[in-house]
Amino acid sequence: MFESMKKDKIKTITLIGMAIMIVAVAVKAATASVIAAAAIHIAGLACFFIVEGIEKTPDSESGLSFKRFFPDLKKPGVLLLILVMLVLSPVEMLLSEAVFGSAYIDHVLGRITVPGLEQLPLLLFSQIVSVLGEEIEFRAFFVGKGMKRFSFWPVAVAGAVLFAAAHYAPGAAGIVAWDLSGIFIDAILFAILYRKTGNCLISFIPHFLNNMIGFFLVPVMFG
Repeated sequence: MFESMKKDKIKTITLIGMAIMIVAVAVKAATASVIAAAAIHIAGLACFFIVEGIEKTPDSESGLSFKRFFPDLKKPGVLLLILVMLVLSPVEMLLSEAVFGSAYIDHVLGRITVPGLEQLPLLLFSQIVSVLGEEIEFRAFFVGKGMKRFSFWPVAVAGAVLFAAAHYAPGAAGIVAWDLSGIFIDAILFAILYRKTGNCLISFIPHFLNNMIGFFLVPVMFG
């Protein structure tokens, strides 16, 4: 009886958290609302930790495990997938430049702030915090906890659509579609990496490094 009630509570919290994230992403994309952006993070983070607390999830099963980091990194195909993702990032930039010219780079630079080298420590800290937060929200919670209610691919695709929409910036339709498509593909690969390891600290690696490539390689290649 008690176990059944606990499972129902976990299911309810998971579905509510996912629903809040979906609505908040839609509002943020439509209005650029700061409150909606905050709601995405609050819902994803809070619901992840609440569910883990109710489940009393052991470290061996947690979607956020520092102790499992190196064993998970050594799992078959993990390092190869991370390497592929890191190679895809500059390739995507080159293709984008070839198709759209400087307009694509202007669009990207319009939605990110490129820091100077003197700001590197602050940038590294802020990116570690923000990327880890996104991985907990979109991979450990939305995909990880969502997989316990639905099958992997519907949750992975829905999560990737949300992740892309959360990074929406207005602009020319073709450029926006291309930009969001790249983010969507990245999110699918992050989800696959999460499924392989069950640890969002592993999907954090290519996510963080791809962001750093975006911050520094775009100005170097196209500045």
